Amino acid sequence: MPEVSAATRRVMQANKSKNTKPELKVRQALREAGLPGYRLHWKKCAGRPDICYPGRKIAIFVNGCFWHRCPHCNLSEPKSNVEFWHAKFERNRARDTRNYQSLMEQGWTVLVVWECALKKNRFDATLQSLVREIELSQLGILPQGRMREVGFLSPWHRRVVWKHRHR
Repeated sequence: MPEVSAATRRVMQANKSKNTKPELKVRQALREAGLPGYRLHWKKCAGRPDICYPGRKIAIFVNGCFWHRCPHCNLSEPKSNVEFWHAKFERNRARDTRNYQSLMEQGWTVLVVWECALKKNRFDATLQSLVREIELSQLGILPQGRMREVGFLSPWHRRVVWKHRHR
């Protein structure tokens, strides 16, 4: 693995992995929606989800777009030390996939909230979608052992919305 400069190392170490602003916003919104009782970074759960409802078997990951390489953002790769960053991002994605798969195999519902879905213009819709997913899972309406990205339309819905807007 390529070496990284001391300055880059310090910057990377300064990035928080817990209690980030997006995560705090989601937790506050869940409390306001009447869904307290979650665990934070629960060690008994694969991947230590940011927010976890063990009794309901719901794991919520609040992913930063840069570090987890959001498929919805058109992010560019860093220009320097390209080998290092490519390897770093691949390891992150592989770890995320492993964690999601492990949880789904154990019957957990995995909900992924991307940082970009929490921007001002999309925050309310994203949180409504998240609360709806939690409530439906809690009621047993949705099957267990599945993963869902919250705050984004499915490809089918995107086509319908695009057609409607471009008439």
